[in-house]
Amino acid sequence: MSLSQSDKDSIKTVLEKLDWFAHLQPSELNALLLGFDKANMVKDEIMITEGKTGEIFYIISTGAVGVFLKRKLIDQQVATLGPGEFFGEMSLISDEPRSASVICLEDGLVFTLLRSTFRKVIMSNPFIGDMMRKAVATRRSENRAIEFSEMMGKGMK
Repeated sequence: MSLSQSDKDSIKTVLEKLDWFAHLQPSELNALLLGFDKANMVKDEIMITEGKTGEIFYIISTGAVGVFLKRKLIDQQVATLGPGEFFGEMSLISDEPRSASVICLEDGLVFTLLRSTFRKVIMSNPFIGDMMRKAVATRRSENRAIEFSEMMGKGMK
């Protein structure tokens, strides 16, 4: 689906909340906005599968998704994301497999950006690239802390 000016404004509003936005050059912002598309989300649709290669960055326009980590018996929901929030950037930055699964909790609409455009614009800006790598390292650390906490909780019972 093509983007309206309202869609582009919505994307820009989300991007403005990100630490690195202020470091985008006008040409970089324009290239990002031109790279976005939009797609429908359907309840129970799997948007991202943990362990798979990442190809898309998502910004939620409407609806909600759950972020799940694989567990032995059942996947555990660790977060809920809604309008104005984003996901999928970690794998695009690190080139590592997806660290969690993301499943639609309700119908909605997302803005999508392909890996090639994301990396070309974001990661080619040295300052932003460095900020993004640091953000990924922080998220990885937080995920490990959750896993460690769960292990310790089970071991103490």
